[in-house]
Amino acid sequence: MVGQLGYTEAELRRVQEMAGAAPLLAPGDVRHIIDGCQYLDEWRANYRIQSVRSSLQSARITCIDAAILSYGLLELLFSGTKRRLLAIHRRDPKKDEECGHCVTLYWENDGRIGAISKSSFKGLGHREPVFADEASVAASYARAYLEMGFQPLYFGVTTLEEAAPDLDWRFHQGDLNEISTRLQAAYAYGFVVDY
Repeated sequence: MVGQLGYTEAELRRVQEMAGAAPLLAPGDVRHIIDGCQYLDEWRANYRIQSVRSSLQSARITCIDAAILSYGLLELLFSGTKRRLLAIHRRDPKKDEECGHCVTLYWENDGRIGAISKSSFKGLGHREPVFADEASVAASYARAYLEMGFQPLYFGVTTLEEAAPDLDWRFHQGDLNEISTRLQAAYAYGFVVDY
């Protein structure tokens, strides 16, 4: 599978190095690799979405970088695992600013869904594989947004193969900012929130 996907031996060693002593025995273990990366807090200063390869070479990543990285690592390490990207949009009423968050969903053998996430916000981290469907995972992030004083707006679920079939999200060395636009086009559901 490795040769077919195009990853190098050095990249495989980097994955093991990033995992550290944590075993990579199940899809949810990919979170250990994501946890080993620092969050890029000043992403607004030079917004640049990275490929799997670029993120493997970077010490600091954003939520969407982590989503692409974990999506690719699930393909590489657990090729039979169903995976999707969940993109969520919210509004900060205090700043009148909208912003998105992106996570990778993965399905366990029993059909339960978990999420791998990177964020500077405590409530937007990983989700254990206990959810019955994508909407339930999205609702858990919406609740976290509400607890932080944000207004959850809408969300969508897609794959990189569907959203960006023409973009090299695995190996491209330049920016992949177009992926953000493609994920926003996948927004399909709004949140109904009682205030």
